[in-house]
Amino acid sequence: MNSDSSSGPSTDRPAPRSRRLAGALALVMLASWFLMLSPLPYALFSGVTGLVALVLLILLIIRAIRDRRYSMAVLGTLLGIPAMLLIIANASLSAAFYGPMSELEQCRATAITEQARIQCDADAKGSMAEWVSGLLGG
Repeated sequence: MNSDSSSGPSTDRPAPRSRRLAGALALVMLASWFLMLSPLPYALFSGVTGLVALVLLILLIIRAIRDRRYSMAVLGTLLGIPAMLLIIANASLSAAFYGPMSELEQCRATAITEQARIQCDADAKGSMAEWVSGLLGG
């Protein structure tokens, strides 16, 4: 009877860990998404939280494969990893084009009419083209 009671908790132990890991992953992914939608200085932090979420997602996928929950592993691989890579890429591009993107956000914040917003977008395209050509020495 003692051997049954000692083997019972050891098989149930990974389930709470997986649930905690999934909960932490959901919170970090949600934080990444909200940070990505925030104004530019804060939007750069979505890359950091995206990296944390990617690490947690990989750990969860490995745990799902060990527990023979292949559907969860496939779902995490096909949906979760590309989503996190897109958030990280968005933060990287925002950091690379910080100057023009910051100007665009400021212009849109002060624009009152739709025509002014269209003019902001046109000015931003020209500003980005000039900025890139300046980087490339052209």
